[in-house]
Amino acid sequence: MVRFTKEQMFNELRTIFLFEADHLLMGAGPEMARRFIGFDTGDEAEYCNHSPAEVDLSRFAISGKFDGGYEYAFRPSVMNTLGEEGVQDLHTFMLGTPRAGGISSGGETHSFMTPEGLCQMVCDTVHARWKLEWDPVWAGSHTFTTRELALLADMTEGAVRNALADKSENGLRAVPGSKNPVIVEHADAMRWLKGRRGFIPTPDRPSADRFLLEHLQNIQSSEALGHLVGMQLWAAFGSPEKAPAALGWNPAEVEGWVKGTQTFDVEQARSLAAALDFDIPLFVGKSLEVTLRRDLSKAKGGEE
Repeated sequence: MVRFTKEQMFNELRTIFLFEADHLLMGAGPEMARRFIGFDTGDEAEYCNHSPAEVDLSRFAISGKFDGGYEYAFRPSVMNTLGEEGVQDLHTFMLGTPRAGGISSGGETHSFMTPEGLCQMVCDTVHARWKLEWDPVWAGSHTFTTRELALLADMTEGAVRNALADKSENGLRAVPGSKNPVIVEHADAMRWLKGRRGFIPTPDRPSADRFLLEHLQNIQSSEALGHLVGMQLWAAFGSPEKAPAALGWNPAEVEGWVKGTQTFDVEQARSLAAALDFDIPLFVGKSLEVTLRRDLSKAKGGEE
């Protein structure tokens, strides 16, 4: 299966809001619809005829949860987690989206209203991942459908059904008697998924996190590095305020790294990388790079 981009998901989310505006237009009138979506229908009779690009996603709080949900579903990292509330919000939002739209057409079924909708796939993958890896108390009681396993493994449902038919030790084992849908117990789902090339497990530490590594490699400013350091100080010590005692530093030194105003010191950078479980050579080199960029930029500004 080809993964879709976050922008493609956002574009569909904009379309959902256009259809929701039409629902309000029909049920509550043009003023309520305009207040919801932010603009009038203009020359168009319906909002669904407008370009999704006209929709300002910053008006809608759920947009941020879809942003985080996409990362959690397809780019799992210690940098992004989604609690039960976020999982439920996405699920409830998708349950409430229009199931038909287009006033003049008498009802249109848009792709977002189907299981193939991008927002729906994000929502379903988020829920499946949460059941698999982030609910330890009840994890053993969770079961998984072929759709959920396909989304997690980046496979087709047909491929998952083939695995269910495989009687070798590599196959999947369905819960006896389960039909419509066929379900798989948590332990067997985890065993099978770990052998799938397309499955990305949620890392349990920074050194095992491919997306954190990618992010660190791409950082270009001391402020961005400081943001990452601050975020991981919470994970490592409970809060940045507890870091000085744990590291044996004074508070000003820790504050400098968090704000991106640090004076580069190779041993200090090495110590911080080890404490945060970062790749030490990469972090030390990146720290030197962004510190030099910052200082050279300041020097250049002073000359002008």
